[in-house]
Amino acid sequence: MKLKQLSGKIGHYFQQKPFDALLILGFVIALFIMSRLYFSVNTDDAVWEQFKTEHDCKLRMTKFGTQRSSWSCNDGKTYYRWRQQR
Repeated sequence: MKLKQLSGKIGHYFQQKPFDALLILGFVIALFIMSRLYFSVNTDDAVWEQFKTEHDCKLRMTKFGTQRSSWSCNDGKTYYRWRQQR
């Protein structure tokens, strides 16, 4: 019974303020996407650690030697990994 009342109120809100409802829906979708991206980073970090070890990646410095800028690996490529430059 309460579910039916709640769905009725939601339907009434959509009819009264469709633009506000679309904004709220867009915000919820964006929040969901950002949370999925945030929690998928940990998986990527584990893969990067393994890759870094296997390919003998060395941290490179800028030409002034003050900041770490990228990773140079033995496969001939340069990788830019801002989270791993700690």
